Amino acid sequence: MTALIETKDLQRTFSVSAGMFKPRQTLHAVNGVDLSVQRKDVLGIVGESGCGKSTLARMLLGLTPPSRGSVLIDGQDISKIDRRDLARRVQPIFQDPYSSLNPRRTISSIVSFPLDVLGVGTNSERRKKAVEMLERVGLPARYADNTPGQLSGGQRQRVAIARALVINPEIVICDEPTSALDVSVQAQILNLLLDLRKEFNLTYVFISHNLAVVEHIATQVAVMYLGRVVELTKTADLFKHPRHPYTQALLASVLTPEPGLGIPDMGLGLSFPDPLHPPTGCSFHPRCQQRRPECSVEHPHLLRDAQGDVACHLYPAKKSNT
Repeated sequence: MTALIETKDLQRTFSVSAGMFKPRQTLHAVNGVDLSVQRKDVLGIVGESGCGKSTLARMLLGLTPPSRGSVLIDGQDISKIDRRDLARRVQPIFQDPYSSLNPRRTISSIVSFPLDVLGVGTNSERRKKAVEMLERVGLPARYADNTPGQLSGGQRQRVAIARALVINPEIVICDEPTSALDVSVQAQILNLLLDLRKEFNLTYVFISHNLAVVEHIATQVAVMYLGRVVELTKTADLFKHPRHPYTQALLASVLTPEPGLGIPDMGLGLSFPDPLHPPTGCSFHPRCQQRRPECSVEHPHLLRDAQGDVACHLYPAKKSNT
């Protein structure tokens, strides 16, 4: 069965300045990512800031070309798909509802804009469809002639969702869609996304720092560290039996309301990884509590088994060259 979304050895490098009179350096934002997402699934992508999540999202949208590797939609390389056809199939929901909407346009014109660009219907038909989609995401028709400045953050994000879905895409790339919202509003938006997924048979790629959010919405989770996927498995398995030490540290970092426990200690130290100077061997080994001598020398191969994918030297007997 062909995956709806697939990446093969996906890489993206950037040339960045190291300072005056110094040669430019290469930043490996995404480094050899292999993913496979079946139709109607939700892939959650988690990791620290700077691990490559948003760069990966931009490549899935076709906004940033890969330096190497490929992104396939239904087996077809997106670089060979017409831009309009790609837009019909893949739509984004961005992080900040305050900056992703044009403040000078009305809500109905914002939602109908993709229809306008693709030449779908007449002006009155486009407005009608926009109002119908607004009502579907929980905004009454009376908001159609308002501007974004007259709406709350949660309402603006509903507008962004309506705009993404108005052309009936197959795939929605959600880049931190709830991080700028209050906790109570986050729950409303997440439940809305889940309802819309069932109604429109959507496939999501959901990027978030919030592990509780990912656990609630995703069917499988990819954990990224310094541009690589270090663990990929079903959501329930990852939260019950995390295998990679970095995944274990992320789960240990979740705050608990239980009094007296204080702030959790992840055991990762105070230093953050430097993507311009990644360590040799396993990129996580300088912060790993379970590191072995080979971790600083040899990059771990990806193990694929019934429990999912993991790249770690803790499983040497099962190590695979795939």
